Amino acid sequence: MLRCNMVVNALLTTFLCTVALPILLFLLAVKLWEIYTLRCRDPTCPFPLPPGSMGLPFIGETLQLLLQRKTFLRMKREKYGYIYRTHLFGNRTVRVTGADNVKQILLGEHRLVSAQWPASVRAILGTETLSNVHGAQHKTKKKVSYFDLSAEGALATGRGLRQVCVQTLNKCILSTKTGKLELEMKRLMFRIAMRVLLGFEPEQVQTDEHELVEAFEEMIKNLFSLPIDVPFSGLYRGLKARNFIHSKIEENIKKKVQESDQEWKPRDALQQLIDSSNKNKEPISMQAIKQSATELLFGGHETTASTATSLVMFLGLNPKVVDKLRQELQDEVKLVHRDCF
Repeated sequence: MLRCNMVVNALLTTFLCTVALPILLFLLAVKLWEIYTLRCRDPTCPFPLPPGSMGLPFIGETLQLLLQRKTFLRMKREKYGYIYRTHLFGNRTVRVTGADNVKQILLGEHRLVSAQWPASVRAILGTETLSNVHGAQHKTKKKVSYFDLSAEGALATGRGLRQVCVQTLNKCILSTKTGKLELEMKRLMFRIAMRVLLGFEPEQVQTDEHELVEAFEEMIKNLFSLPIDVPFSGLYRGLKARNFIHSKIEENIKKKVQESDQEWKPRDALQQLIDSSNKNKEPISMQAIKQSATELLFGGHETTASTATSLVMFLGLNPKVVDKLRQELQDEVKLVHRDCF
């Protein structure tokens, strides 16, 4: 009987040490994590936090989101409603859904809430960019970044655009390979941005185009990645590509500064950023100009490429419209030719 009691006690002790105690410690850790995160709330705000849970210590509910995806979001909404708190990707988060709720958030930006890009985007694009500043600083940068073409600049820009488009079309016509239209349009828009926004000369575009396009596509691909800068990570590759683009932009900035007193040249967005620094009698911040120039490339790339792809697709589906456009262009050329003589 005594021996039987000893065996039972041993089994009970083993169970408590290997099963019950770890479970209790785990539950205690989760509870302490919940208390810790809730104590980090804004003490000046009188309103209660929305319902929800903060998940596991440090990682929160990130794993559930990655594994369950839409199921996780649906379960949360069914359990807590359209507004709930959670902990995702290392950040305490309040998820807001529903048209009326989202409308209040959007209309209350910089008043009720402040918005910012993910950490990886801020790291790659930089902290001096228009999208990462607010208030008076945002207003000043927006005014500086506004690219206004003069009449002479518009004519020169038009000639540059025509030259780039003709070169691209000739290359596509002579090529025996088939490719994706969207990819070609993205590359075309990048070449145009290099000419119009950054003022790259045609020789520079032809020389550096391949490397710059690859670097830009690599930067865009890793823009939204985990904010961990270690070799071979997405952020590491994005920063490496960004640095290569910055090096080419810096070469162009130095060239423009050296040629500032020379004969008139078409005004581009990069030159405008440089002139703005000179106008305010401030030393040229090379890093700030490089970041702003890279942001201009990023902002004017995806949207214009998507629009151009749709334009070509719909023109291909409507040959009558193409014929009408050709006729209008021919009439316009004849009119210009007549006025010149």
